[in-house]
Order: sequence, then structure tokens, then C-alpha cells
Amino acid sequence: MKIILDTDLGDDIDDIYALALLATRPDVELLGVTTAWGETHERAELAAKFLKLIGRSDVPVYAGRRGDAKIREQYLWARGFTSRAMKSEEAVAFLKRSFDQRPGEVTLVAIGPLVNVGDLLTRYPEVKPKIKRIVIMGGAVHVGYNNQSPPVAEWNIKCDPAAAKTLYQSGVPLVMAGLEVTTMMKLDAARQRRIYACGTPLTDALAALTQLWGNGVPTLYDPVAISYALGESHCAEERRHVTVTDVGMTVAGDGPPNCTVLVNAQKDAWLDWYVDQIVASQAPAQKQP
Repeated sequence: MKIILDTDLGDDIDDIYALALLATRPDVELLGVTTAWGETHERAELAAKFLKLIGRSDVPVYAGRRGDAKIREQYLWARGFTSRAMKSEEAVAFLKRSFDQRPGEVTLVAIGPLVNVGDLLTRYPEVKPKIKRIVIMGGAVHVGYNNQSPPVAEWNIKCDPAAAKTLYQSGVPLVMAGLEVTTMMKLDAARQRRIYACGTPLTDALAALTQLWGNGVPTLYDPVAISYALGESHCAEERRHVTVTDVGMTVAGDGPPNCTVLVNAQKDAWLDWYVDQIVASQAPAQKQP
């Protein structure tokens, strides 16, 4: 599987758990990481340091268009980090080049505000038929952050509603891992301990960044989108026609389906699967007798 990850890592903690899952899968060719929202260069430093620590300096990192939003405390872990994996080419140019070179082969997983996605589809509309599909963590058509009706404007969508409108109207195959399948994915203390007990550079980094984040129990919104892209959904699907309002609401209504909406998440099965994936990826290789 050829995948590009577009992320706003450095704010909520779930982005780094998503990158950990994606970067350790042997069946994935991670073509690159692009950073979105605000201090994108600083987010690229964080991504590049994490990738280097886990032995994935082969994955290039590209910063997206810079904005005003500040990165949060996790950046203290990576402040000033430099690496040849950090590229000067802008994120959108890298995305266009990747789809041009591998038409129909590459999945883009976008787990932050859709700035880079909107820029790509607006500046280079000819790339649309070359994108295999886009899987996002974003939106809500049935519930809010409390996993109850009514739905609310989800963060990644409401940060840039214009970009989200561009995506939903693009005709590119789109999968939406919204609040319906993410708000319940809380990595409780017991599951955290199982991961951190591995004592590897990857799990030590997850522990340190979770401590800097400082809010106790992470909700793994973003890894749900990653798992779907990997073929591990643990949920059901609805084909819906979804539109985006000016304030970032994602509304399902009448019209031809333009989006696959994920619903009915299997919470415990998914959380156990996630932990199993991370722990198994950190197990030492067995020596041949």
C-alpha cells in the first residue's frame, strides 16, 4: 500500500499514535509526511525526529503552508531538530508530484485541518483523477464529541471549511472517519502501560510526548482513519451525500453519494487491535537456531 500522511501533529496527541501505527507497518510504503495548520515547520521537526528515532529516516517530511496557529507543548521534545529527511519542497508540490508519478496508486490519509488538501485540489485540479482515495479523520453526521446526537462541527473541518468544501465537492473517492467512530477510542491506563512497557525508542517517545501533552487518557481519533486505510476498519459504512456548511458542519442529505461515512465502531476490538499492532511491531526479531 502506498500512503501519504497529512497531519497537524503537535497539538492533540493522537497524531503521533497514528504516525507510529503507519510507520511500523511492513505492508505500507509510506511515501512521505506532510504537515498542516499553523507552525508547519515546527510540526515537520516533530515528525522528522520521531521518524529518525524509530529508524524511519527514509520517510521524507514536507511542511505545508504556514499559518498563525501555534504548536503546543509536544514541540519541546523536538525543538530545533534538523534532518535531511526534512525537505524544502512545499507539501502541496510534493503531493502533486506523488500523484503524477503514481496515478491511481496512492492513498492520502489526512488527519488534520484540510489546508494542504484544499490547496492541492484548488491549485492542481487535474490531479483529482490520479488520487486513489482520500481518507480523513474529520466531520460528524450523527453525533457530537460526547458520542450523542446532535452532531457538531468537528475540529479538523471547522478549522478550514472552505478547504473541506473543496474536498467534498471534488469527486475524489472519500472516506470519512468522523466522530461516529472516534470519540469512544480512549487509550485507558492499562492499555497505555502495555504499550509503554515495551521500552523501545518508539514507545518511550510515545510516553514522553503523552506526558508533555498532559491530559491523561488520549482519545485515538486519528489512528482510526489509519486503520481503515490499512483495511482494518472495525466498523460499518454508509454511502452518503455530505455537504459542508460555512461553519464546518458536515451534513448528510439528499443527493448522489460523495462520501463513505464510517459508523458503528467496535470500540474494544479496535483498541485491542491497535495495542496489539504497536506491541507486535516492537517485539525483537527472533534469531534463527
